[in-house]
Amino acid sequence: MEAMQRNESAPPRRAWLPWGLLVSAVLLAARGAWAGSRSISALVERNDALTREAAESEARVAELQALREAMSRRLRTLEQQHHAAYAAAVTATAACTTALQPPPAPGKPEPRRLAKAKKQGRR
Repeated sequence: MEAMQRNESAPPRRAWLPWGLLVSAVLLAARGAWAGSRSISALVERNDALTREAAESEARVAELQALREAMSRRLRTLEQQHHAAYAAAVTATAACTTALQPPPAPGKPEPRRLAKAKKQGRR
């Protein structure tokens, strides 16, 4: 009887405690696994997006380099055309100035030399 009295006077046994802890641990682990899988999925998606962006950037860089090379070739062509046109203009100007000036008369000194001679005489 004393044994029964001890059991009755003792607080009731908590048989549900280990099962409750086990269920709580399983739920916590399941929630952690779910959150981890979502996190990993998000990281995989972000990695895929960054890979696509990197490929697009590389394609754009290649396109811009090709455009730069084309522009530098065009600039060199324009510079060559400019130099050729400038040389032609200089040649034409020189030809025009020599063609427009009459040859000096055989007995007369050139006007510049005449002006120099007058200035020297004044001094």
